[in-house]
Amino acid sequence: MSKKPILCIDFDGVIHAYTSAWVDALTITDDVTPGFFEWAEQAAKYFTLVIYSSRSKQPGAIDAMMAWFYDQRKKWRAQGGMHAIDAPLTFEFAHEKPAAFLTIDDRCVRFEGDWSKLDPQSLRTFRPWNRPKAP
Repeated sequence: MSKKPILCIDFDGVIHAYTSAWVDALTITDDVTPGFFEWAEQAAKYFTLVIYSSRSKQPGAIDAMMAWFYDQRKKWRAQGGMHAIDAPLTFEFAHEKPAAFLTIDDRCVRFEGDWSKLDPQSLRTFRPWNRPKAP
């Protein structure tokens, strides 16, 4: 069996909704973003799912994320979430950003080979999906 490529998934603002204010690396206040577990079960068929966060290097943070995942998965199942795959859904957690085939992140811009298309002034106005601009 060939090894699956790594899909690196950011935690805060991608898996963890991150709509509440940051407290510290060990405090994870919000629930999972809707649809994540269903999507992850499908993605696991094609990729090794690796979670990486800016909090990952802090002592105890990976344990806190793992405990959060356990609680969130339990809630998901209690609400009727059903497994779509036979094997258990597993995630790896990285202390450093892995050499991934692809990364999913709420705070990124795709580089397309032309620096002139990345206006620094425009980059300052970037907002992730969960922090929309004020009306």
